[in-house]
This record gives sequence, structure tokens and C-alpha cells, in this order.
Amino acid sequence: MTDTATLSAVGVGPGDPELITLKGLRAIQESDVLFVPQSRDGDQSLALRIAEPHIDHARQTIVTLPLPMTRDAGELRPAWRTAAETIVAALANQRRGAYLLLGDPLLYGTFVYLWRELNALQAPLRVRIIPGVTSFAAAAAAGGVPLAMSNERMIIVPAGYETDAATLRRFLSDFETVVLMKAGSALPSIVAALEELDLLDHALYAERVGMPEELIARDLRSLDLQRRPYLSLVIVRRGDML
Repeated sequence: MTDTATLSAVGVGPGDPELITLKGLRAIQESDVLFVPQSRDGDQSLALRIAEPHIDHARQTIVTLPLPMTRDAGELRPAWRTAAETIVAALANQRRGAYLLLGDPLLYGTFVYLWRELNALQAPLRVRIIPGVTSFAAAAAAGGVPLAMSNERMIIVPAGYETDAATLRRFLSDFETVVLMKAGSALPSIVAALEELDLLDHALYAERVGMPEELIARDLRSLDLQRRPYLSLVIVRRGDML
């Protein structure tokens, strides 16, 4: 037992439980409390689903942290503060906890916001970050697409902000590979932009990577563009797709 409470932010990867790192697995199994962010619409936590095979329900406590699905800072900040206070209370008496989230904790992850609130509270606990496999790395592996070779450069951007043809053209003039994260509702405009740039045959689409419902597609024309999930991405390569 440590002489202070410990909170590990564990990136559980994109969906396949076997892609949890050994260090992440150890942190999960050694924790007394597992914290799971959950949208307030009641959807099951995908991070918890991924970690489920490694959880001992007889010994470990699972605490869900309700968080609004919004970009409104006025609504988000109190929710993160409440979540931080919940964690501090649950880890009293030098307990060990793990905060579970998809992918990697520091790449478009929720933990950074929570970390800020824990620091603001001057929480009496030690925080450590355990990186996880990213969805785009797993998608590239599944689709057989090189992300970068030799002196090539790549850029990772949120799809909702970078989907017009002019922006993609600028990115692809400077980078051999562009990764558009969280494509979801932006996919129609992404496909239109790629078609305008004659790059549809240089793109890979992936959704729910590593999960039973995974979909990897080289032909974006075959997709129903109106019904794609938030957890999806597009990899575009100016160079050879192999």
C-alpha cells in the first residue's frame, strides 16, 4: 500500500481488450476503484466494456462520472469539478484508482480536463498517465496503410473543424498523411472534399476500431454517409496506400 492515494489515467486503446498495455492492465487490476466517464444520455461506457474482462467485481468498485455531451464550458466546468471531488472522496485512505478512457489519455481525451480540476483542488493524490494505443494506429494496422515513412510528415486534426476542400488541400500540400479524427457527422463533407481533390482512392475509413462492430473501408463511396458513428476516422495519404 502506498502512503498516498494514486490515480492512474489508463488509455485502454481503441476497442480490442488485447490492445491494453501490460502497464495499463496492471494498473486496472491493482486498483481499488475504477472511474468511468459516462455521457448523461445513459450510454454504456465503451472504455468499461473494453476493460471488463480484466475487472474483479467482487473486489473492485466501479464509479461512473456523469458528464454532459456539450462544448459549453459553463456546463462542462462544474461537471468536471464534481467528478474531481468524487474521485478525491473515493480515494481517501490511500486507495488506488484508475480512470478508464478510450485511446490515449492525452490525445483528445477527457482526462486533461479532470486533471486540471484535481490540480485546482490541490487533491492529495499522485496522478500518473499510462498511454494507450490510438484508434488511428489500430486503423492503419487493420487497413494496411502506412502512416509515415522515411522523412514524411503527418498531421492529426478533429474532423469537425477541418473538412472543406481548401483546408484539406492545404494540409495535403504540407503533409503526406492527414488523420481526421471523430469523423461521424462530418463524413459527407469529407467525402465531397476528397472527391473534389481526386483523393477518394487515397483514403481509408474506420469506425469502432477493435470492437466486434468494427468497419474498415477503402471505398468511401460505398458508405451510408448519413449514418456513421462519432467514433470514426479517415486517414488520407497523398503518397502510396500500398
